[in-house]
Formats: sequence, structure tokens, C-alpha cells
Amino acid sequence: MLQHQNPFVLTFSALLLSFFCHCSATQFIVGDSAGWVIPPYPTYYSNWSHSHAIRVGDSLEFDFDDKFYNLIQVSQYEYEHCTSFEPLRVFNSSPVILPLKEKGMLFFICSISNYCCIGQKIAISVHERSSQNPPTPSPSPSQVPTISPKGSAPQPHGTGGRSNPPTSTTNTTSPPTQEGKSNAVALVFERSASVLLYAWYFLGILVM
Repeated sequence: MLQHQNPFVLTFSALLLSFFCHCSATQFIVGDSAGWVIPPYPTYYSNWSHSHAIRVGDSLEFDFDDKFYNLIQVSQYEYEHCTSFEPLRVFNSSPVILPLKEKGMLFFICSISNYCCIGQKIAISVHERSSQNPPTPSPSPSQVPTISPKGSAPQPHGTGGRSNPPTSTTNTTSPPTQEGKSNAVALVFERSASVLLYAWYFLGILVM
């Protein structure tokens, strides 16, 4: 059935789909404004990783001064021991942008000096992208209205269990008064007389 579709419609649909897919992806700058540097404290990059929900389709950006740092992707074992004897990937120039195409754990370190040992390393968990929206949070107990048995409204306090009937707030329109009717009749008569006078005037001109 697609072969009978307008090529312009198919092209536009493909572009629109790719636009929405692109807009749903996020490029994370590792370390935010600090970038990939010696961290101010050892758990800096661990805290950063735990505070971001990174999913398939997103990308990571590592910004660093390549005169002082590098970026090495390693196994979990070498990540934990701060070694790079069998690196998976080596990056010596910045910036490094890594598209995330599958879920799993990624481990990165800086292999220069003892920077890894003092905290310049990060483990990133990549999650599967879900098409479902997160559930709406339920209201807190203080926001849940109290319903009395059998669906009746709660009884007010201090009235012995009796409540006054609600006051009717329905607005009723008063019927027109006799004076209003007289004014309306007089206005109609006056306008009718004016029309008759104009008619007689033009009729007299035509007869002459």
C-alpha cells in the first residue's frame, strides 16, 4: 500500500519521525560545567551519574583539556582497580561524544598519573528507553477528601448532627411591571405614527 502513497507525504513523515526521535534524546555533558577533570572530591562523578537518568538514544559528551587528561573506556574490573592494561577504547582529544545505542554499564577512567585513584572515573548505567509516561503521583493523605458513609457530606460540628438546608442561589427573573408594558406600547405606537407620516408625505409628493 505504501507504493501508492505520495512520495512527498512519505518523505515528510520520515522527517517528522526522525525529528521527534531526535528531540526525545538528550546529550549529557559529563560533570556538567566542570567537565572531565580531577574532581573536587572522590565521589563527584559517582554522584553525577546517580543523579541523571541516561537512556538508549542519549549521548555522552566528555570535555577535557587533552594536555592534562585523557579518557579510557575499560572493563568493570579495571575500573575498580584503576588500571588500563586492556582498554576497550582510548580517547586523547576533546571533546568526545559517545552515542548510546544499547543498555548496560559503561566504565571510564583517566589513566594519567593517579587521577583515577583520586576520583576521576565514572560508571554510567544506560537504561532502556520506555514509551510509557511516568505514573501520576497520588495525592497526599491531607489532600484526599473525606467521604462519609453512604456518600453523604460530613456533618458540621456543634449542631447536634443536624445541618441547615442549603440556601437556594437560583436567580429568578421578575416579570415585567405594568409600567414597563405601557412604555413599550407607547414606544411602538410612536414609531408606527412616524412611519405613517413619512408614507403620507411621499404619497403627497407623488400625487402632485
